Formats: sequence, structure tokens, C-alpha cells
Amino acid sequence: MCGIIGVVNSKEKVNKTKFKKLVDSMKHRGPDDWGIVHEEKFSFGFRRLSIIDLSKEANQPMTDWENKVVIAFNGEIYNYRNLREVLISKGHKFKTESDTEVILEAYKEWGISCISHLNGMFAIAIYDKVTKAFYLVRDRLGIKPLYYTNLNEKFIFCSELKGIINYPGFEKELNLKAVSCFLSFRYSMGRDTYFKGVHQLEPGYILKIQDDTQVMFKYWDINLNKKKLWLSKRYKRYLYALICHAVQIRTVSDVPLGSYLSGGIDSTAILCAMSYQTSKPIETFTVTFKEKGYDETYYSDLAAKYFKAKNTKLLVDGKDTLKHAKNLVKFKDQPIGMHNEVAVYLMAKELKKYVTVILSGEGADEIFSGYGRIFRSPFDYKRMKNKKGLTECDFFYEKYSYFPIEEKNEIYTEEMKAVADNDEHIKTMFRLKFIEARHRNFYDKISYVFETLHLPGLLLMMDSTAMAASVETRVPFVDHRLVQEMFNVPTRYKLRWKSIGHFLKALRKPADEISEVHDTTKFILKDLFKGEVPQEIIDREKMVFPVPLNDWFRNDFNKQMKKELLSKDSKIKMIFDQDKLKQWIEKKEKSDDTRFGRKMWLILNLEFWLREYF
Repeated sequence: MCGIIGVVNSKEKVNKTKFKKLVDSMKHRGPDDWGIVHEEKFSFGFRRLSIIDLSKEANQPMTDWENKVVIAFNGEIYNYRNLREVLISKGHKFKTESDTEVILEAYKEWGISCISHLNGMFAIAIYDKVTKAFYLVRDRLGIKPLYYTNLNEKFIFCSELKGIINYPGFEKELNLKAVSCFLSFRYSMGRDTYFKGVHQLEPGYILKIQDDTQVMFKYWDINLNKKKLWLSKRYKRYLYALICHAVQIRTVSDVPLGSYLSGGIDSTAILCAMSYQTSKPIETFTVTFKEKGYDETYYSDLAAKYFKAKNTKLLVDGKDTLKHAKNLVKFKDQPIGMHNEVAVYLMAKELKKYVTVILSGEGADEIFSGYGRIFRSPFDYKRMKNKKGLTECDFFYEKYSYFPIEEKNEIYTEEMKAVADNDEHIKTMFRLKFIEARHRNFYDKISYVFETLHLPGLLLMMDSTAMAASVETRVPFVDHRLVQEMFNVPTRYKLRWKSIGHFLKALRKPADEISEVHDTTKFILKDLFKGEVPQEIIDREKMVFPVPLNDWFRNDFNKQMKKELLSKDSKIKMIFDQDKLKQWIEKKEKSDDTRFGRKMWLILNLEFWLREYF
């Protein structure tokens, strides 16, 4: 795990002193070592967090033993040992025990199609000295971040935005469309970033530069053509084994390793699978809050006791949250959208005292239909479609948006309103995903959107918060094999009615009142681990990482919120009309809008980010 940066096809020499400074700006991603390679056609830089093969020989950027290929790589390849044996049988030589060298030799054997052999999380830069070809590759589902830009006849890439926006000659310009996307969905989607001219390499893509020509192509996507009608006992055993194997291969590490533990089915299933690998107590970590109804300690303690884990708990106080949010922005280079990011960051700082690698349950909700209110919305659509005349996509978009465009338009400046253009650019991304999944039912289309548009934003949160504390996060439920298999499984095995009676009662209720009252979310995951984890954990209702934002913004944060946003020097004026914003806040804080706290979290953190970067 590390941070990578590079410059390709520069017509002028890269300033080595300034380049080193950019490399070191990512020291939090790699505090253990660093490396730089400057050659005629490219410069690669690297900050190392040592996880596999802790020796100096495994440092990067790395050149193969024949001096033909150079690589800078951020991530982990979980099947590298098996690949190494295959490559040795084909005559390849190795000088280290690292997964980095395995990628190098795999490239020499299979070319860039070697990526199809890798199971892992990765952002890879490869320069082939023989063909003069450069490749930039991001893993299949977007676990590791990768940004790039074209600047004055130079191609620049980096694990973090700071390596690009601080590059000599780069002029920061705010991307207002990405800001509008952030306010509705908590992150920027697709290729967009918050800086004009800077892009994300999308998951499953390869960018190639050769002879001054740039080509981008997709090397992997979920196969939506497969679909099972029913699940045999044998297939269920296969799914259970696949989940356990996804966990097992992610426990390979030369440094201490642990797991997040909320006491929900996702984290408990991971702990269960981890317990098969060792007889020693597993280090687990839980975030708690003092506010009533937001403490999961009972369930995390239950799971820890059941699997004899050593559980460390961290109490997060709202009073310190905004201070830490301002600090976290500097690591992330982006506004903080997820309501639990600060809590995860503070926990990462705490758990770094004990471990360097942490397993987390991200990705489970997307493949097992865990977001009940959203995943049950097609049930609403069938009964309401003739009333509104909305397409499936537009109906889903309305349900999913945190901050509706109609509400944003009420307080946007005229310029912002014009640029946002009713968020048509965002809606287009959703519509394209629905078109790609057009042969699947409405439930499957929602899963596909969550896996391809929502999940990368969630994974970015986990990467940036953990790496800010020099911690590597591994996500077993984002194993591409498991993701594909779950897209083959019918919805009724993921989201199941509790009985015929519950189904009949649900006919008279909206999805918001149905989820986990009349149906069971993530049914198949709970069914697979029945008897393996405490029944109380299987039976408990889902609790999305609880943060008491409504309480905080109506009480603890209220005074500071208004001071930050409504002062004369507030940067939020670039986005919102302050007078209209003031009226909107006064109206909302007295209302019963359950999303008021989340909306204010987005607006306030956008202010913090604008101050830091503009």
C-alpha cells in the first residue's frame, strides 16, 4: 500500500526538487520509505507503507531484472503467490517476495492483459521501455483511487489530487457541476473531480499512451447476462466458501492485522471467517457515540465475546468532529460527504497503535440488497408509476438523492443554478447505467447503479480516511468474483418477504415503512451464516453507521454552523445565495426534515473545503 505519482511524455525535464516535494506530500500514505525514478520519457514517484515483503529490495518504483519494464503500484494482489509459481514454471526469475515484482513479470508474460489474472485492489502505472508504451490501470471496482490530467504537453497521474493540483503550472478552477453532484450524493461521480481538467480513472479501465496518442478502454465489467432461477444447496455452499475465501486471502500480511466490528451481519461475518484462520485473539475496533440510540456496543461486544476477539472501542464526541473534519479535508483534498468519515478517521488513528491492516465490510449492502428503503422502492414504483409518469430511472433518482435539485435551486446563486442545469449531467450517468442493465429487472438495475456509481464514492471514503492515518483497508465483499456471483442471484434471495401475511400488509404501505418490518434485507448473507454467528446479530435491524447529525446541527453545531456559513467572508457564497441560505436554515431547523443534519453536513464541509483550496 502506498501513494504513487508520475509524469509522462514531458517535453521538458521534470524539476527533481519540486517532484520530490510532491512525492513527500503523500507521506501519510507511505511513511516507511520512498523512491523516485527519473528517465527520459517519464518520472515515477512512490511513498511506501510496508505490508508484504518488508525488505528494501521490494521498494518502488521497481524495474524488472532485465531492465525492460518499470512499475509504480498502489494496492495489494492477493493471489500473487499462486501467480508467482505459474510464472516461475514459465521461466521467469524473481529477486523479491513482493507482489509488485509478480505484476512486472506477469506483464512480460501476457502484456497488459495480465490484469485479468490479478485478484486484488490496485492502481498501477507501467512504462514499457521496449515499446515506449505507458499504461495506467485501476482495479475492477474502484477500491484504490487514481487521478490524472494533461498539463502543458505533460500527462500527470497521482493517488491523490494534491499531487496534481500542486504541480507547478496547474491553475485550480472549481468544477461546479461536480459540486452539485456532491450536494446530492456526497461524492463526485464518474470521471469528474472538483477541479476542472482533473479526472478520475474509472474502475475497470486502462489508459494507454504511446506515440503521443491516448486511448482508454474498459477491461472488466459485471456480466449482466447471467442469472440463476433458483439456488441449490450446493451453490449456497459455494457462495459461503467464496465469502470465506475472499476474507482468507485478505488476511495475508507481514504486519499486524485486524477488523472493524459494528456488530452487524457484515462485520460479524468477516470476523467469523477470520476466526477460521487463527487461534489467536483477533484485534477488532468499534466506534461508539454517547447519544442514545447511536451506540452499537452491545452487539459488537456480543460478537467479540463469541469469537474471542480483543475489541477496542472509541467514543466519538460531536464537539470535536468539526475540528477533525477541517483537518481531514487537507488529507483528502475533497469535501467530506459521508457522515461517518470523521469517525472512521479517528478510529483509524486509534487502531494504528495496534495494527496496520484492517478488514472492513464495505460493499456488502450493494451486493446483498442492504439499503432496504432504496432496494424496496421498485415495489412503490409498480403501484405509483401511473400517478407520476416517471421512468424507472427517474423514480429511483428521486428516491436516492439526498438533496433534491428543486431544493438546491431555491438557494443556489444564479450562476450555480445555470451551471448545474437541473443536474442533467448526473441524471444522464444514471440513465446510461439503466440502459446498460436494460435486460434486468428494476431491482437489479438499482444494484448495478449502486455497484458502479455509489460504491466507488464509498470506497474513496474508506481509502482516504484510513490512509490519512497510514492504515490499509481491505474489503472482502468487493472481491470481483463474489460481486459477479451475487449479480447472478435472484433478488428474492437477497430481499425476502417475511411471510405472505407481511406481503399483504406491505401492499398498503410505502417502502420506507416496509423495510425490515415486513421483509428481511441481506437475507442470503444471514442465511449463509446462520448457526455461525450469534442469532441476535442475524435478527437485528440494519443500522447504517450511526452518527447523530440532526441532534448535533440543531444543538451542539448550530451556533458554529451559522457563523461559518453566514459570515461576510464565507466561501459558500460561490455556491449559495447567503440570504436565501439563511432563510432555508431557519426554516429547516424548525421542521421535521429527517435529512436536515445530513444536508447541513454537506454544506458545512463544502465550506471547509472551499476555504482550504480556493
